Amino acid sequence: MTLPPLFETIGVMLVITVAACSSTASIDRGRPSSVDPFLSLLNKGITQLDININGLSKRLNDVQQIPSGTNPLLRELQALNVSGWQLHQQQWVVQRDHLVLARNLLQQAGNDHGARAELLERWRRHVQEYGKAIEDLRRQRQDLEQQHADLEARLTEQTLRGQQP
Repeated sequence: MTLPPLFETIGVMLVITVAACSSTASIDRGRPSSVDPFLSLLNKGITQLDININGLSKRLNDVQQIPSGTNPLLRELQALNVSGWQLHQQQWVVQRDHLVLARNLLQQAGNDHGARAELLERWRRHVQEYGKAIEDLRRQRQDLEQQHADLEARLTEQTLRGQQP
């Protein structure tokens, strides 16, 4: 016996709805607090930044091993590339440390509810310092990018004039 298409559709929707509701209920029962998912995200971010920082250290070492040749402009370009990667690594370290502090403060607040006001004030001071540090790194990056673009233009002109880079 086959059911009309409408009944099949309703049956499928009912099964999906029941499954979704029971899944949500089990998730809610297993969740101790609303902070845990955020802590999990912070931990994932910290882990990813650690991986990126370590990987970049290896790449930086490899780049620094490449011979730069005799052309002073090429040596300068290589030095700018290294400086750019080092700056990028610094930014990741600042971001990782920011996430670590957030995680630690949240954990402390969970363990000592009486310290929340002090922790909140510490967080607010940190956010101001963090904003300044990130803005400073952005300015440094813009300066490096401009120097890089100028140097590439000079190297291109040198090559177009027939001089070897």
